[in-house]
Amino acid sequence: MKLPGNISYLLRSKENEKLPDVFNEFILDSMFQMSSFVECCEYRLNMLADNTEINVTDFGTGKSDIRKVKQITRKSSTDPRYGGVLQKIIDAFKVENILELGTSVGIGTMFLAKTNAKTNVTTVEGCPETYKFTKTEFDKRQIANVTFINDNFDHLFDNDTLKGQKFDLVFIDGNHTYEATIKYFDNIAKKHSGQKSIIVIDDINWSREMFDAWKEISSHIPGSLRLNLFRMGIVFSGYDLPKMEIMAEIYKEGM
Repeated sequence: MKLPGNISYLLRSKENEKLPDVFNEFILDSMFQMSSFVECCEYRLNMLADNTEINVTDFGTGKSDIRKVKQITRKSSTDPRYGGVLQKIIDAFKVENILELGTSVGIGTMFLAKTNAKTNVTTVEGCPETYKFTKTEFDKRQIANVTFINDNFDHLFDNDTLKGQKFDLVFIDGNHTYEATIKYFDNIAKKHSGQKSIIVIDDINWSREMFDAWKEISSHIPGSLRLNLFRMGIVFSGYDLPKMEIMAEIYKEGM
């Protein structure tokens, strides 16, 4: 069993530096937009039952192997609890433009896109076959507010493929190494974030490297507010709201 990088999380209660009570209310206590949330959960269930085989190329490790869609979904898809949090954030902060790094089979993409049909989602997937499979699934469902890009993340940023586009929310879910996570975050913060931005980093306790990356990011962004939900970390920049110490134990992994 792989232990999380932040093993202290398992040993004591945590507190997060984040937004005031009103924020806590609509993130942790508010109702879901049920029709959207249910549709996303149904898509996830379909993927959990899908026996389609894909030749998956992992650019983080350089390895390639054949996997069934249902295996990919079980191993790495966005949990509905966290998908719900993302939907609440998108709704509450009136997010219009979203960038996702790591489409996979589109579970997280679906949660991002279905919150509001007027929200524009750009999602990037490095593996050609995974990209093709997921784009086909979204095309079949006639989901028009998602733009798919098949590209390696390093190539994407090194060649300025996004050409200075600005995003209100960025979801980083790919290449789980310290160096890559810091690089993508820095590039996004400098080139692709407006005065107000929300950057979500998935799997911050997946390894020691990821925890160290999250620790550095959350400690060195002036004027930012951060939320640690154990699996994902969220940094809010440019929001003129007071800081407050509150709990987020209900999102502890395994509950």
